[in-house]
Amino acid sequence: MAIADRKERERQARIRLILQAATRVFAKHGYHGTSMDLIAEEAELGKATIYYYYKSKEELLHGILTGGIQEFFNQLENSLPEVDDPVEKIRLVIRHSVRFFETHPDYFKLYMYLNVHPGMRERVYNSLNPVLLNKIKFLRDLFQEARESGKIRNIPPDYLLSIFGSLVMGMGVFSFSRGEQTRLREQAKWVEDIFLNGVLKPEKES
Repeated sequence: MAIADRKERERQARIRLILQAATRVFAKHGYHGTSMDLIAEEAELGKATIYYYYKSKEELLHGILTGGIQEFFNQLENSLPEVDDPVEKIRLVIRHSVRFFETHPDYFKLYMYLNVHPGMRERVYNSLNPVLLNKIKFLRDLFQEARESGKIRNIPPDYLLSIFGSLVMGMGVFSFSRGEQTRLREQAKWVEDIFLNGVLKPEKES
């Protein structure tokens, strides 16, 4: 049992090493400029080892994006149960997003690359739909909770989700495209202020 556990830990460590190396290469060269040879060189592994775990660079890209989505939401979901106020939960989502942008710059550069290549974006995101839909529901439920608490205006959760996502992701896109990552936390305060002051129920409104 101990040997099997050790081998599984080693396998997971090898996968993380490959995914981290591939993320750096994709972020630097783009999808079409990336090869399995470059990834193997970056990971300091033989190409045969890369192919043992991933049969193609598209499969690798899917692994990177799926892993990033799961990591982001796992960390977020672990922190939210400690908070009861749904509005404070929304603030936490914004702050968590900023931390993720700061600690995963290559992942976010890859995200931006995919968004300016529509054909590639559509193909990749279609394969991610099962993961994305589940996680988007988590955020939608959060906005529904805030609405039912009476602390925000009676805006459909889907509208809130769309507006919120545009603000938060837009903050990241503009910061990275202008080389202003160091100002992310400052900008996040304004995103928080603008979004919440736009949706919070005015005191005179019943």
